[in-house]
Amino acid sequence: MNVLNRIKLLSLASVLMLATSCDSFLTEEPTSDLTNTTVVQDVTGLNLLLQGTYRLMRDGNNNPAISSPLGLKLLSTVTGVDMMVNQEQVGNNWYFHVFSNQRYEATSAVPVTIWTAMYKVINNANIILDHVDQIQGNQREIDAIKGQALALRARCYFNLVRLYQHTYSLAKNKPGVPLQLTADLEPKTRASVEEVYAQIVGDLTQATELLADYNRPSINYYNQDVAHFLLAQVYLTMENWAKAQEEANNVRTAYALMTIGDYAAGFSTPNKEWVLGYEQGTQDYWWYDSPACWFDFGQNNAPWQAEQVLPSNNFVTVIMAGDPRLLVIDNPLYPGKYAATKFRELRDEPPYGNLYDLRAAEMYLVEAEAAARQGDVSTALQVLNILQNERGASVTTTSSQTALVDAILLERRKEMWGEGVEWFDILRLQLPVERTLAQGHYQNVSIPRNSNKLIMMIPEKEVINNTLVVQNPNPDQVPVFVP
Repeated sequence: MNVLNRIKLLSLASVLMLATSCDSFLTEEPTSDLTNTTVVQDVTGLNLLLQGTYRLMRDGNNNPAISSPLGLKLLSTVTGVDMMVNQEQVGNNWYFHVFSNQRYEATSAVPVTIWTAMYKVINNANIILDHVDQIQGNQREIDAIKGQALALRARCYFNLVRLYQHTYSLAKNKPGVPLQLTADLEPKTRASVEEVYAQIVGDLTQATELLADYNRPSINYYNQDVAHFLLAQVYLTMENWAKAQEEANNVRTAYALMTIGDYAAGFSTPNKEWVLGYEQGTQDYWWYDSPACWFDFGQNNAPWQAEQVLPSNNFVTVIMAGDPRLLVIDNPLYPGKYAATKFRELRDEPPYGNLYDLRAAEMYLVEAEAAARQGDVSTALQVLNILQNERGASVTTTSSQTALVDAILLERRKEMWGEGVEWFDILRLQLPVERTLAQGHYQNVSIPRNSNKLIMMIPEKEVINNTLVVQNPNPDQVPVFVP
């Protein structure tokens, strides 16, 4: 039996161990007192299953530092050139950072963990979608359940297709990932990248329609804005500039930017710019796995100093020189290095601080980039300058399309540093990864553009047990993408 089939055999009872009350599914003890039949036959049961699915997604199937939304952001951050991983803290993040074989091999923890977590969420969403059209109840509530399940499934497929194959424009005819669209046990072949993206767009487009009248009870939940946000990211990756601009604008115009004071406040308290975040309470506090913890060398008030991630000297002294968003201090443990204060905990102020996921500033940058790539320099500059002025940063004035695109991409690095855009930008922009000792890094690293080390191999057990699934090239044998 393949990995996906074993995931599907997870009983509804065990799924319900993750579910909680509608109002505070992220902050209270789980409940599991409903039968399988009850779960799938009415709005209450499907809502409970949906909440368990949210919990699986938020916590990355109990691997928050790897396969949660924030865990994926961490892996993305340490893939780039602006942040470093402490060489004295060898582990998954270190392996990922230095592009060792533990990063991508079919038996390694990260590829297996992400694959398993994403398909668990997908299977839960599929159970909901298999039954939601057959239940009786308030249609708005039914639409809301269906829309959220579609958005969750789409986000998981978006993660998978980007991490286990090269970017859309390069590899759209190559194998993507198996498209499991119902909760059956039938093994599937790898759909093409183009087919996977078509499914993602279809799910998210339908979600925006179904969630039009949904008023979420808290920022924990996927609403129409979250679906538009994800669509903007998807279209940007597909290089569908017009649709990326349209979807990003839907979000940008609905959310004001945070002040520079809020930006410097630690990313633990929701503000007007947050589109999606997660409350923490005593039962589900991340303790050792929060962004503040990952970046903490004693300066971030986290309950545990992971002492893992720190800015490179080049990023501090060159890229961010004079920028108000440079939130660093001299590293208290490692002379000559820096420590980030961008992410801070509220350890002494229960409920400890929330977890940030999506914020509107990214949509300013997506809209600006998409407009610029279409030659609409005026609109691109206008949107970019709004963000720069709010941050008190240097304002871009160029009228050159090429120079403007470059300026927007640089602004992404400045605005979103440490927030997980790096890996995905390297993939979609087909960039190399070059780090040097002269830039303050611990070692020289040179990864060519479109290297197969930038994607992961399919978990070995999946390939062994499902003969329909073909394996990605081993980077040790095939170093770069072959058309």
